[in-house]
Amino acid sequence: MTNTTFFWHDYETWGVNPRKDRPSQFAGIRTNLELDIIGEPVMLYCQPGSDFIPHPEAVLVTGITPQKAAADGVNEADFFHQIHDELSRPGTCGVGYNSLRFDDEVTRFGFYRNFIDPYAREWQNGNSRWDLIDLVRITHALRPEGIQWPKSEAGATSFRLEHLTAANNIAHAGAHDALVDVYATIAMAKLIKEKQPRLFDFYFSLRQKHKAAELLNLEKQKTVLHVSGMIPAALGCLSPIVPLMQHPVNSNEFICFDLRQHPEQLLNASVKEIEYSLYTPTADRQDDAPRIALKGVHINKCPALAPVSTLTPEQAEKWQIDLEEAEQHKKLLLSDPTLIGKLTELYSNGTEQSAQDADSALYSHFINNADRKLCNFVINQSAERLAHENIAFSDQRLQTLLFRYRARNWPETLNQQEQWQWQEFCRARLIDGEFGCDFTATDFQEAMHDIAQRDLSEEQKVALQRLVDWVQGLQ
Repeated sequence: MTNTTFFWHDYETWGVNPRKDRPSQFAGIRTNLELDIIGEPVMLYCQPGSDFIPHPEAVLVTGITPQKAAADGVNEADFFHQIHDELSRPGTCGVGYNSLRFDDEVTRFGFYRNFIDPYAREWQNGNSRWDLIDLVRITHALRPEGIQWPKSEAGATSFRLEHLTAANNIAHAGAHDALVDVYATIAMAKLIKEKQPRLFDFYFSLRQKHKAAELLNLEKQKTVLHVSGMIPAALGCLSPIVPLMQHPVNSNEFICFDLRQHPEQLLNASVKEIEYSLYTPTADRQDDAPRIALKGVHINKCPALAPVSTLTPEQAEKWQIDLEEAEQHKKLLLSDPTLIGKLTELYSNGTEQSAQDADSALYSHFINNADRKLCNFVINQSAERLAHENIAFSDQRLQTLLFRYRARNWPETLNQQEQWQWQEFCRARLIDGEFGCDFTATDFQEAMHDIAQRDLSEEQKVALQRLVDWVQGLQ
């Protein structure tokens, strides 16, 4: 039987959107389940391509310039293949700090752009994924003893890793260096495992879908506690919820209701009114009614769930949870015979718009088996061989990505016509904002102008000048 190990990892990126922004650095450390380090740490830089502009804020946060990444890094294909080698090792549980929402998205989209299966490493060969940030939140909400909890300027608990490590005397010099952040994450995990071992093990078990699904049993429909970063820290990031139904399209998602809210608004609303409440941006709304408290809980994303019995009366008072009121709200919900029909119609319609550009269209549909075999063929060819292969995907996304894959990673293999095509593509992205580009040359100039008003150190000024030099070289 394969031994389970943790592979703790972290990315630094050139922007804040994990689906679109490219990585600059990756670090990973493997430990056993007792959190003892085994093997050597992994640290990689990724050479930046010529089809995007790094955000100056990213350079200020990490100190990494594109010139450093270009000099010390490998191309994106090699970068993600080395990461895949680690994350796909049998028995690996990939884990980080906010990794499910950020780092795993960088991994998935990076694998996808480079023809690696974006999902297999998450479940094949006894593999799984986990995330420390919700363990920290659920520990704070339910079993906070033995750990120091720092406050933000607003007075609520801060879950920023650098604040937690400082409050608990954990070494974290050089925060936002990927390897430093990984060591700090492991140290934070050790602290919780030492102080609250039962909670640590319980939440670790929820990385298995069937364990999470047991708590969201639709036959019993018990009230459960849910911890989420979407719930204010002043409320413990904690709410009692009730599972209502499985998502009609995505079987890994359970539609739940936050029982802090009276269900009257939901029960009286039409499907269109529910959709308006859930998805209309705040700035575009024409009423001040609270958003209807429906939420999707994904059993394949290690949801932070716990039985109601784990909540002490003191904690219920502290986090302003009235369990009697919650049960009354649940009774009202479950007695309405029309609710499930309305929700089925709502969630069958689909609300997420398909991405227009191939680079960010991973979630538009799954890759079929024939194309997956072709993907495997692509990644096993040399750059020179790829330049002469006539590969025909049935999936237009992959056909589009194939040229970009060659151009980003091995531009020297492009013929004259292909070089012109690539230059035009880069110009359209960087100047005109086409092909899904969210940060153009104009946006860069505006960001640099804003940053110039700040009091910057000499080191920061030098790094930003290096960035300006890089961007000028792209145009």
